[in-house]
Amino acid sequence: MIDQLPDHRPLPDDVRLRARRRLSEGMDPRARNGRPVVIAAGVALLAATTVFASQALLGGSADVAGPPMQYNGEFVGKDRNVVNNVGKGPLGPDMMARCTAAATAHPPADQWSLIALSHKNGTVLSAFRASTGVFFCANTATTTTISAPDTARLAEGRGQVKVLFTTPSGAMAGLVSPDVKFLSLSRIADPGWNNTSPGIIEGLFLAPTGYVKAETGTKALVNGEETVLRGVPGPTASVTDLPLPPADRSTPEAQRLAACLRDRAVPDADQFSHGVTAKVSATSTIVLGGFGNLMFYCLDDGTQRRGLVYDLREPDDMELVQGQTIGSVRAFHDFVPVEGGGEKSEDFAAVGILFDPQVASITYTAPGAADVPAVIGNGTFVLAAPFIENRPGAQVVVRDARGTVLETITPKR
Repeated sequence: MIDQLPDHRPLPDDVRLRARRRLSEGMDPRARNGRPVVIAAGVALLAATTVFASQALLGGSADVAGPPMQYNGEFVGKDRNVVNNVGKGPLGPDMMARCTAAATAHPPADQWSLIALSHKNGTVLSAFRASTGVFFCANTATTTTISAPDTARLAEGRGQVKVLFTTPSGAMAGLVSPDVKFLSLSRIADPGWNNTSPGIIEGLFLAPTGYVKAETGTKALVNGEETVLRGVPGPTASVTDLPLPPADRSTPEAQRLAACLRDRAVPDADQFSHGVTAKVSATSTIVLGGFGNLMFYCLDDGTQRRGLVYDLREPDDMELVQGQTIGSVRAFHDFVPVEGGGEKSEDFAAVGILFDPQVASITYTAPGAADVPAVIGNGTFVLAAPFIENRPGAQVVVRDARGTVLETITPKR
């Protein structure tokens, strides 16, 4: 029997973080039925649609969720800089011209120094430095948003985060201290659908896809430790420098899509046309909208509507049926309560857009199972097939109007 334990000595941060990374890379948690499980630890949330997940389990009062969710600092997923397409440039000349045209309280453009940029889901977010301070510029298909130069500095200490810039469509950016390796931000009032895991570069964080109303209450998980952020600014006004006519909202289904889009972090929300409305179960209806390669996904469970935007040319780990003619992500639905709090789902559909206008039908086929056709409309589709079963030999067959096979795709597992 040990009478006295040695004094506690915390591991150095680099050792602890490497251990977490090795642990996450070696984990393969399984439910008793042999299906992979996505687990939410404590108040942290993980993506219901994370790659390899066939059962989603969410903690707290979370709803069905999308890509990267509030992060608990223990398990390291795909690098945030890869997810957010972070780099040091160059910024395209057209976008640079749009940023300089929208600038008002800035030095001449030849005095700007590009620090880094990030692009995801229809937004390009750039960070610049000038003699007057750091500033940010966000470009979407129709708008440019640029912040005034800021000479703000971080407080002394570890784990420091300061939000300097937010936009009406949910992009976010700011400063981080050098020790910050992993960062997740979420809106305190509704973290399940309003969260982001930014990329970190050169003492900055960049989140081209974030959430709106961050100024009403935002918390951060920094290297696994949670804190409430103070002084989060309201959104900087955008300039509509490349106007386009808005999408039709005259039909009831288009108005339903508009209700889903309201107060969501979606760039150019007025441009999304209604695509498909598909009832996938007794309690869940999926509504899709499309704008170019962007798809907006909305889950309507009869009591509330929540939505997320995806660039299906860059679907990251969310992809389910991905080919040359179509692209899709998995969308969980029909969540049920679990003992101890939270919800789980074992049902998901493929939701996506058509890359090829020749596509007329999309059909799931598998040995020993009935064929399942997709619902297609206005360049989008919902395929509510039994992907959960991971049947050997399962295929998705894409045909044109004459029945000619354009492509045969094996669903991602």
